Amino acid sequence: MNDLLKRLGVGVLIGLVVTMIVGTVVDKVPAISRFLDKYEYLSYDSRMKFKVSTVEEASIDTVVIIDIEQNSIEGLGNYFDWPHAYHGQLIDVVTSGNPKALLFDIIFDPENTYNYNLVNALTNENTPQDENLSQATQQFLVSNDPLRFVQSTYESNKVYHALVFEQEDTLNFQYKMDSEPEGY
Repeated sequence: MNDLLKRLGVGVLIGLVVTMIVGTVVDKVPAISRFLDKYEYLSYDSRMKFKVSTVEEASIDTVVIIDIEQNSIEGLGNYFDWPHAYHGQLIDVVTSGNPKALLFDIIFDPENTYNYNLVNALTNENTPQDENLSQATQQFLVSNDPLRFVQSTYESNKVYHALVFEQEDTLNFQYKMDSEPEGY
């Protein structure tokens, strides 16, 4: 074997041994792990700042942010009390403009559909004879349909929702999932 290959082989072997030693020490000594994590966070921050240093501030004019602000809250109440159908209507309106993507940074809890289910059951049992009452009932059912949000998301193919991956916490009875939830 020539000298270059020997030196290359020895260098690779030394690199592997040092990597295994450092990996073991970092795994066993939390102080070193915290030190390396801090270095990595600073390094990542510096790399990202360098990456965007050539981009002009506020130069992204093709991004539109639809924010839930004070006027919306005053008119409709807190967003977590809004029927999910409102967000479905938003999806329908925005996707009609053919965006590249529509991102939701909201975690949607299961909706309380008691009123919708009650009105729907009463309407199915006995259709209102008064035309104004019938129109108001249909408007309520359309604007509060809990499946509209899911259906609009499905039909759009451009909607992305936030996910939360929580740590296992056996003291609060939060266990890791063994498998994907049914229906996903």
